[in-house]
Amino acid sequence: MNPTLFLILSGVAGLSGFGAAFIGVGGGILLFPLLLYLPPYFGLAPLDPKTAAALVISEVFFAGAVGGAAHWHRGRVHNRLTVIGAVSSATGALVGGVGSKWVSEGFLLALFGVITIIAGAMMFLPAPSQELEEAPMESITVPSLPLVVISLAIGVVVGLLGAGNFLFIPLLIYVLKIPTRITIGSSLAIYVLNSLAGFVGKLVTGQIPFVMTLAVIIGASLGALMGEKCHNKVSPQFLRHAYSVVVAIVALRIWLTLLAS
Repeated sequence: MNPTLFLILSGVAGLSGFGAAFIGVGGGILLFPLLLYLPPYFGLAPLDPKTAAALVISEVFFAGAVGGAAHWHRGRVHNRLTVIGAVSSATGALVGGVGSKWVSEGFLLALFGVITIIAGAMMFLPAPSQELEEAPMESITVPSLPLVVISLAIGVVVGLLGAGNFLFIPLLIYVLKIPTRITIGSSLAIYVLNSLAGFVGKLVTGQIPFVMTLAVIIGASLGALMGEKCHNKVSPQFLRHAYSVVVAIVALRIWLTLLAS
């Protein structure tokens, strides 16, 4: 494998891992477009969307494992939310991971563009109250049926794209009314299981490039450790605003590409 490509993959995975642990977004929404558009700037052949999706789902798993463990250590992971969300989304991710072998590349790009618009639009909803943000873990209630439906749908998207976990952030905060920091910590824990299921789906259908995946794992793990440390130093409001900016930038880039094609 080209050493330059190895370094590029490690670098962009590190950036994505940082974003995942910092604001709960980074794995798919950052890594997917970077993998598609960055290599040609270095004189390398572009990666096709299906290879990019396989690398993304590998990064999401390892960044989620490292970053989620750090957030759990600080008491930001809601156990019931995590278990229900993980089992439901893992089921969807397995279905999507297997089904991704038979969908077109154009469909994958269009799907990615649609979900970024949905995520960005939700951030215009009213922000959580200060009282909610400071609520103790034991006072937080999670409605099971809405969580199952939301998680199952997100899981299918994750299995198809290797991206989509970032949808948990606006849905948990604005629909289920979960505090921002607990949403981010719990989401990372959810990512671990549902991305593993999607990874297995791609692995058994021969879609995982092993050497490139190694580069992604190294970068993602280091980036996630740095992202969690920075998370502690900013306010929940800053975290939500940072999420909105990242989603808006990526959505604009994806839709410009779709309109030009």
